[in-house]
Amino acid sequence: MTFQYIISQLDKPHMWYIVLTGPHAELNTKKKLERQGFITYVPSDSVRRSWAGHIKEIHTPIIARCVFVYATNEEIQGIRKEYAILSPQTITALYQNQ
Repeated sequence: MTFQYIISQLDKPHMWYIVLTGPHAELNTKKKLERQGFITYVPSDSVRRSWAGHIKEIHTPIIARCVFVYATNEEIQGIRKEYAILSPQTITALYQNQ
């Protein structure tokens, strides 16, 4: 996905949606949706982990099981066939009720 492609998509009526994934499937889902032409975002953090005495720095998603997708209402209907989708209004309502 190039910067020029992202810029060309910004003038269309898009919204950010949250695609719910399976456990530890955020990055695979992100890659799959990007191959389909969607703008996606997965916030991640660098973490140091140790395996068999070796320390390795890996990137882990900050928000588990969520991929943010920038899409139109029509595009999101196609994604709904494969994934559960949360709209920004749903997230706002969940946090306002806490």
